[in-house]
Amino acid sequence: MILRGLATGSLTLLLSLLIGSKGWAGEDSTTRPSEQPQQAFSLQEALKLPDWLLFSISYTAEPMANPLGGAAQSSAWIQDTSIDLQLGTGLSRAVQDWSEPDHWHINANINHVAGDVSYGPRIGAFLFPQTLAYPAGFYPTELSLERSAGEGWIGVRAGVIPINGDFDGTLLSAPILNNYVHSALNNTYNIFAGNLPISPFSSLAARLDIHPHKEVDVYYGWFDLTTAIPIIQAFGAPVNITPTKVGDAHILQLNYSPKRSQPAGSVLPGELFSIGGFTTDYQGEGLFGSATWKSGLPLGLDDRVWIGGAYSPEFDLNQAPSFLGGGLVIQGVFPKRPQDLLILGGGHAGLSAAAPPGYPNQPYEGVLELGYRLQLNPNLNLQPTLQWIFNPSGRDIPTPGILTTSVQISLNL
Repeated sequence: MILRGLATGSLTLLLSLLIGSKGWAGEDSTTRPSEQPQQAFSLQEALKLPDWLLFSISYTAEPMANPLGGAAQSSAWIQDTSIDLQLGTGLSRAVQDWSEPDHWHINANINHVAGDVSYGPRIGAFLFPQTLAYPAGFYPTELSLERSAGEGWIGVRAGVIPINGDFDGTLLSAPILNNYVHSALNNTYNIFAGNLPISPFSSLAARLDIHPHKEVDVYYGWFDLTTAIPIIQAFGAPVNITPTKVGDAHILQLNYSPKRSQPAGSVLPGELFSIGGFTTDYQGEGLFGSATWKSGLPLGLDDRVWIGGAYSPEFDLNQAPSFLGGGLVIQGVFPKRPQDLLILGGGHAGLSAAAPPGYPNQPYEGVLELGYRLQLNPNLNLQPTLQWIFNPSGRDIPTPGILTTSVQISLNL
């Protein structure tokens, strides 16, 4: 099959990338003075849009196969197309030059998901090995009015918003996690509390951002979970979830971001230390946190080490009440590839025997991930990835460990 061949071929591509030492075969690793950085294509510029309107489209695809282990050897393709739109007079002006109207803008985001969402359960995994594990359909993910803090200390946002949106994925997240493919490692700390509107899902919500110090930020979000399902179904997404009880969710988060100098050309997010908690009316509560810092070792152009975790005490409500993960992301391992990323990570998710379906035998599932993000040009990235899934689903009759191979395709215009 072409699909399985594409995903399985990522193993060969990944190994060929990792065995290199000083660049590609036959290439001179010295940079020629005449070489100029390649310019990214921009729909904004191509369409000659006004500077008070920002428009972009991104496309992500995740073909994946498991040549070894699992309940069955299989393959799948899933993809997401995301359209972002912002309107505001301050979008093209320096923050220090803003007047009050420049602080305000409108955010809109719509997603279309297509493909096979059943791959994870089909191979016997409880946690989805793909980031884009959502039912196919259109999702009205965000329509909000926002006041950006600018150089001040108060920002607000209200409307239809997700917890971790395209415009500011601050709550329940750490930017370094966006580099991973497995859903447990990619953002939101693998939190399974029911009905929390994690993108592309959304709900009626409001958020308050407080910036008392240049290195300290406090975020509070309120989400009306009763509106989550109607909003998801507004454009026909086939999500048939009818929880018996829904109410509100409240999230509070504190971030500390040391302002340290970054190497020239670094694309990695800055250091971040974050802690927070959430509570819901009927779906339980929990704590979460993460730390991201530079290792201090001579690893490529730049690097980040991270650890993160979450815990929820309601084992009868939460199918995965605990999570602990960590990893390392290195930029510029090869001198001739300064924008590429080497991505390592792992996670352990505790599974509850009290929440249906029960997992009474070995109540955990773990994953190790190795990936390499290859920047073909400023708009297009390929990310071949290997995953090893430990103790899939933690069932009474153990499922063999699973080796998955994939190539994530990312296009940003």
